[in-house]
Amino acid sequence: MQRDTILRVSAETFAQLGYPSATMSEISRRCGVSKSLLYHYYDAKDAILYDLLRNYMLKLRELVGSVAPLKLAAKDALAETVRRFVSEYEHSRARHIVLLNDVKFLPTAQRDDVLALEREVVQSFADLIAVTYHIDEGRAKVLTMCVFGMINWTFTWLRPGGTISYGQFAETVVGMLESGLNGGAERLQQFIKVADDTKALAR
Repeated sequence: MQRDTILRVSAETFAQLGYPSATMSEISRRCGVSKSLLYHYYDAKDAILYDLLRNYMLKLRELVGSVAPLKLAAKDALAETVRRFVSEYEHSRARHIVLLNDVKFLPTAQRDDVLALEREVVQSFADLIAVTYHIDEGRAKVLTMCVFGMINWTFTWLRPGGTISYGQFAETVVGMLESGLNGGAERLQQFIKVADDTKALAR
């Protein structure tokens, strides 16, 4: 439990201050533990960063694999995978920021390990897109990066309590995958109508 707390607080600290500016002293202060206890678990800041990012990528890899046992049709499996990724991003905002911004600060061997896991996740997603749309691996990889381009940056603009929820955003993305911008717009319009109806009832 102590290690989990250290990783959670470190992710928040790295995301807020930036990895270069976050010190072991600041992490220990935010954790409410002594520096000696922090060093008992991690002998250096980059050890925290590596454990944090590796665990996060393992979670994302597990997330992709968790849909297969459901034995859904390819289109439905892709939609469910998108939903699960967006849900994870909602609850791992700090970790995701650190992954996108700070993996470059890891020592070479550790960075390569994290990036290899990242490639596994991308490949698994691309395989699902290839099956769904009956296209070759190269084109599937391009579409995969398009999808990640839509969902990977939600931390910059999508906020809890905003116009739409993370779940509604996921459905909007699914709508776009299935029917283009028209599909996304139709789903988004449904959510906005629900929100408007709720406001009307509250008056």
